[in-house]
Amino acid sequence: MPYPRLLAGLLLTGSLAAGAYAYAQGAGTGVGAPTVGPATASDTLSLPALLDKLSAQGYRDAHAVERKSDKLVEVKAIGPDGRRQELYVDARTGDVLKVEHD
Repeated sequence: MPYPRLLAGLLLTGSLAAGAYAYAQGAGTGVGAPTVGPATASDTLSLPALLDKLSAQGYRDAHAVERKSDKLVEVKAIGPDGRRQELYVDARTGDVLKVEHD
């Protein structure tokens, strides 16, 4: 009978859909996670706001955004000089703390 396979497929599909929804909402990405110390999740910029700040500073084509902690985000982007760069950005202010050229 195909029912066990059908049931297994439906369960797998449901699990993947629930996981995708949770990921899209920011669960498990460190965004909005509780912190220890004076910084709180509300102190950090949202990803679109952070990318807007970088764009205003002349960076473009940001990709490979990785939140290292509540205070630090790593971003790969094209700098104002047109070169590929790896940026370490303050997650609360959007200020570029360190630049490494690729």
